[in-house]
Amino acid sequence: MAHPNEIAIRLAECLERSRGFDGNGRRRSPTPRWEAMNKKSNTLPVDYRLHQYRIEAVLGAGGFGITYKAVHDALQTRAAIKEYFPIEWSYRDRDDVNVMANTQGALPTSEAGEDVCYAWGLERFLNEARILAQVNHPGVVRVRDFFEANGTAYIVMDYEDGEPLSQTLQREKTLPEDQVRRLLSDVLPALGAVHAQGYLHRDLKPANLYRRSDGRTILIDFGAARQALGQRSKNVTSVFSPGYSPIEQYMSEGKGYGPWTDIYAVGAVLYHCVTGTAPIEAPARAFDDPLKPAEDVAAGRYSPVLLRLVDRSMAVRPERRFQSIAQMQEALNAPAEDEGDRTVKLELPLLRPDLYRGSEKPRLVITEPPKDPPKPASPAKPKPRWLDWRRGAGVLAVVAVLAGGEEMVRRFIVPSFINPPRQQQEPPPQQQEPPAAKLQAGQNYTEPTTGMEFIWIQPGCFTMGSPETEKGRYANEAQHQVCLKGFWMGRTEVTNAQYRRFNPNHDSGAYESYKLSEPDQPVGRIGWQEAVAYADWLSGKTGLRIRLPTEAEWEYAARAGNTDSNPWGDDPNQACRYANIYDGTARKTKPFPWANYSCEDGQGVVAPVGQYAANKFGLYDMLGNVAEWTCSEYDSAYAGGESRCADRNAAAGVRPVLRGGSWSDYPGLIRFAYRVPTVPGNKKFDYGFRLVLEP
Repeated sequence: MAHPNEIAIRLAECLERSRGFDGNGRRRSPTPRWEAMNKKSNTLPVDYRLHQYRIEAVLGAGGFGITYKAVHDALQTRAAIKEYFPIEWSYRDRDDVNVMANTQGALPTSEAGEDVCYAWGLERFLNEARILAQVNHPGVVRVRDFFEANGTAYIVMDYEDGEPLSQTLQREKTLPEDQVRRLLSDVLPALGAVHAQGYLHRDLKPANLYRRSDGRTILIDFGAARQALGQRSKNVTSVFSPGYSPIEQYMSEGKGYGPWTDIYAVGAVLYHCVTGTAPIEAPARAFDDPLKPAEDVAAGRYSPVLLRLVDRSMAVRPERRFQSIAQMQEALNAPAEDEGDRTVKLELPLLRPDLYRGSEKPRLVITEPPKDPPKPASPAKPKPRWLDWRRGAGVLAVVAVLAGGEEMVRRFIVPSFINPPRQQQEPPPQQQEPPAAKLQAGQNYTEPTTGMEFIWIQPGCFTMGSPETEKGRYANEAQHQVCLKGFWMGRTEVTNAQYRRFNPNHDSGAYESYKLSEPDQPVGRIGWQEAVAYADWLSGKTGLRIRLPTEAEWEYAARAGNTDSNPWGDDPNQACRYANIYDGTARKTKPFPWANYSCEDGQGVVAPVGQYAANKFGLYDMLGNVAEWTCSEYDSAYAGGESRCADRNAAAGVRPVLRGGSWSDYPGLIRFAYRVPTVPGNKKFDYGFRLVLEP
């Protein structure tokens, strides 16, 4: 008999397999079993008698089951019957009726543990039936019966003419406001009834909202539902649908769930309905949220009340969402406000739209003052310097509480104001020395002042962006051809030692109890302006043209001819060879609420540069370690901004792009094509840079 811990591990692997991964975290490719699943014998035969029902047709099939249209023999009423049939763990026996777990039939493609997976899934399927049977509401699909037969189980439900919302959106792209409000008038009361029973749906998405022919919408597919209190499994609880699931559902232990979990999903569905696109995954919004608020994207086409409801429902932090369906309904039915009313409410401002969490639109934008403000006409009494930084501390502390809570205040805001930043002083001017040797294309170059090595990158063309089939892809990664002249790129990220030649007082600090300021670690907590200033300083020291790379240069150099999403392809166990990413070691340092790579490299935080395998150009750490600033201004449509540097003298609205991800990022972000814009003054612990040298 298996030990309980072993069973728990095997159950966790079941969940990964249900998402298309094997027990080692690798993406599973189609197998001969998949071909067997497409045979006619995969479904029950038409006219087959299943208890009192006769099968008329197959309505649809998914990864966990098959749905049939059937008619009751005596009553002559139609029903929808859902059969438990997990395609990865089972097959239809030779009689075309009985369902067998793979290990029972000893298929060549069966894997150890799939009998456990089949049993786990069967219990999950029956749990769905029990939940639906307890919820008596017209907005929830009604269960007539459920039973076990043929080695599997069946749920008998009312048959409804109509289609899932996903099909409607695929055809119509968006819904007008009256239809969105009607959708909410159906879904919110139904969801409230589910919550009143102590359950959460946990898998709300357009495919699970069924629009009947009479225009009403009902909730279907409660396969991921769990009781909110008391009886939730501690072993297998992390069930999520990318784009529609909140960040707490990416946590392996399922902590922090509540009505707000389903409310986020409702908001994500609404976002899709009003913008025409599904939102990005919640982990990608955790730090610098690139998701544009619905109140911006759909302004003028929907009422402000509805759009604000969408944005608040989708707040990344659970406490900033509506806490109950009743709260959400109250906000939906609130009278329209004019701008004066909204101003009187004194909602706390954020410094920049890029810094807010969860798409709550700020009411005030505080821009940076000009670098050289005009002098007053008459002398004014000088203001004490302490007043300037303490006032800034108050504003930043408010921002930190809103964006990251007390922990962010303690770790990032408070230290910088207890010890106010010193006025950065340029090192004493020295006589400029010419480069040690004339640069020659095709040869590498070592800069003598800092010892920084620059690798020659041959000119060439490449496909920038990602294909639509790439896992984790975002809409701002459209593929297009880019051709580049040759250039030199830093072999590694700029280190603390190299940066201190420019600013001896800079301290990259620490994370938890781990130092980030060792000489051979990449410099961190660097804003875009500081990275640009360093490049300018080094250019002045050497007489060379040194700067940050453009987005196009960065991706071309990072790929080095690789057309996959990352150097390790489909084998995540190899990731630790190529990059310092969020792996098992990093999780021990900080258990972030998202998955980690299963490998371990022994590096808890940022690693010394050059510790992992170089790419074919000889460059290190292009992915992971620290996210790297580029000189390009964010251009979501790739209309040319990726191939040039932003105007440093432009208005404060410039948003430069970071590339490569860091050691602490969600694994889906560690890709060549991933790009994230942020404000120039953002100085996170894992933001750094590398340089390029122009011919």
